[in-house]
Amino acid sequence: MPIEVKPEGGVYTFVGNFLRWLTRHDWPHTADLQSDFDLLFVNSWVIRPSVVRRLKRLKPMLKVAHRIDGAAADYGSNPASDRIQARVNLLADVSIFQSEYSKYSTREKFTVVAQDGPVIYNPVDIEQFAPGGVRRELPTGRPLVACASWSVNRGKGTWRIDELAARHQDVVFVLCGRFDAVQARPNVVRMGHLTREGMAETLRACDVFLNLSENDPCPNVVIEALASGLPILYKSSGGVPELVGDCGLPIDRSTFRAALERMQSCLPEWKRRARERAVGCFAPDRIFPAYLDVMAGARRRPLPTAGDVWRLARAGYPVWPRLSVKALLAWARRP
Repeated sequence: MPIEVKPEGGVYTFVGNFLRWLTRHDWPHTADLQSDFDLLFVNSWVIRPSVVRRLKRLKPMLKVAHRIDGAAADYGSNPASDRIQARVNLLADVSIFQSEYSKYSTREKFTVVAQDGPVIYNPVDIEQFAPGGVRRELPTGRPLVACASWSVNRGKGTWRIDELAARHQDVVFVLCGRFDAVQARPNVVRMGHLTREGMAETLRACDVFLNLSENDPCPNVVIEALASGLPILYKSSGGVPELVGDCGLPIDRSTFRAALERMQSCLPEWKRRARERAVGCFAPDRIFPAYLDVMAGARRRPLPTAGDVWRLARAGYPVWPRLSVKALLAWARRP
């Protein structure tokens, strides 16, 4: 798993959870591409196609597992990332999608990933993110709505929170991460960038979690909030509805108040259901064995031929490499 763990969240949260689980269960793993290993785990566009191709040529028995986030063009990331993702998928022996929406966005909404594969949701550390434990000190006497985002990508919807905070001044909005578009208001509490421990302490101190992202395939913060016992108010988009199930309510700016009051009227029941869903659906001991089973059952696929690349390119997949004229001429002269 040659992916450095960083504090931004997203794939790095997943990789950090996976490495800790592998270590705890004595599964050998390495980030050293020069060492001996049987399986290469890559994520979307994080590892370059040239690296994957070189390793697959060097190791005739190597299998490549490709974890798919979603189409970059679908949720506001650099569309060039989809070219990398599509070319890595050419070399993959098994593709794993984070959610049903992840599969839809990369295989139907956008033609990015040619391979089909199983859906396995992201996990959450259900011991760290739990209702019980240390809580951050926050204002009392008013509903506490938690929001979290590392990215300022407009697709995250964090800019909508400013209007909600202005219209609902009796509600406290607890912001974890970056919220540049939200003005300073008496009912806005900025927690800034938090460690995982700080995030867990803040979530369990709140009443509900608000997620307004669009086309997000499988946001970790939603699963962490559920594990912390928070029901979810969410924009019905992307993979969030399938993650939340009956432990949240879809909203827009006109229905926010009614949905919040509905949750507040029987909050302990909503919190209990949220925690139970996280433990039953997203616990690491449920998710990672499923990953290992799928990867162990994968069959090694041959390296793609020029004909394979050409056929997928004609079908609309962005698999054609960006080459100079000189390189294109050299490629065309190959047998």
